[in-house]
Amino acid sequence: MTLVNTGAWYTMNTIFLQLAFNGLVSGLLLALLAAGFNLIFNTTRVFHIAHGSFYVGGAYAFYAILQLFSNQSLFFVLLSAFAALLIVMLFASMIEALIYQPLARKKSGQAITLISSMGVYLFMINGIALLFGNETKILELPLGGSIFLANVAIAPIQLVQLAVSLIFLGGVLFISKTKWFLGVRAMMSNESVASVLGVNTTMIRLLAISIGSALAAIAAILTLYDTGVDPQAGMAITLSSAVAVIIGGSLSLRGTILASVVIALLQTATAWFLSSQWKEGMTFVLLILVFFWRTEGIVSYKMRVEEQ
Repeated sequence: MTLVNTGAWYTMNTIFLQLAFNGLVSGLLLALLAAGFNLIFNTTRVFHIAHGSFYVGGAYAFYAILQLFSNQSLFFVLLSAFAALLIVMLFASMIEALIYQPLARKKSGQAITLISSMGVYLFMINGIALLFGNETKILELPLGGSIFLANVAIAPIQLVQLAVSLIFLGGVLFISKTKWFLGVRAMMSNESVASVLGVNTTMIRLLAISIGSALAAIAAILTLYDTGVDPQAGMAITLSSAVAVIIGGSLSLRGTILASVVIALLQTATAWFLSSQWKEGMTFVLLILVFFWRTEGIVSYKMRVEEQ
């Protein structure tokens, strides 16, 4: 009996470690997307549903460019990724200049900008499906077999995802401490006042949506080498990233990253013990529970008294 119990405990411990590692990697990928959503939302005040279309668009742009090269070595992979990011940033800037900024100048409400963002999402997703089809696109990275550490299977692509996510998330947190981000903080408080005080709000909006969309594209490219991406993948992951922003505290990048990891751990455990169909449902259950506990999210940002 002791041996059976010991074996069962060892098995459960291994499963827990495997789920924890998988959830951590998935959480960091979600954090890339959520950090971009956070940056765009707090700068433009647009609930950017079209974020999911840039996620999908980044993956498909990378896939299409990479297929042009007969040699898929590291150099061409990086070159394709760089080109895909430029395309995504260009399209994001066009959406900001042609749609979001005109609506902002007309003082349009958030309901109108939300509907506009939804229209952009549907237009881009249907365009991608028309050009590439609805099949899931997936790529393989020739890095060998899985590595086993304490009986936890670690795929080489997961190490790449872990390293790249940490580098770019670290970069985002570093940028949040620079003088440029003070303009973003000013716009979070009041865009009109920030403009009067000399903040170049137009440029900051363009940079925010470009950088935020690039982060989404990076997450999609990394996912392309793991589970793959299909045209309909954008909506679910955008809603998860939006929930991460709300739960983490909309004014806190650190809170958004932490919430992303928690959501991914919950989704991974739900898919393992229940069903993958319950993943998004459990995410919104977590959102409701946090609302009962802390309406400002798990990490709040200090504001002046008159802003509270």
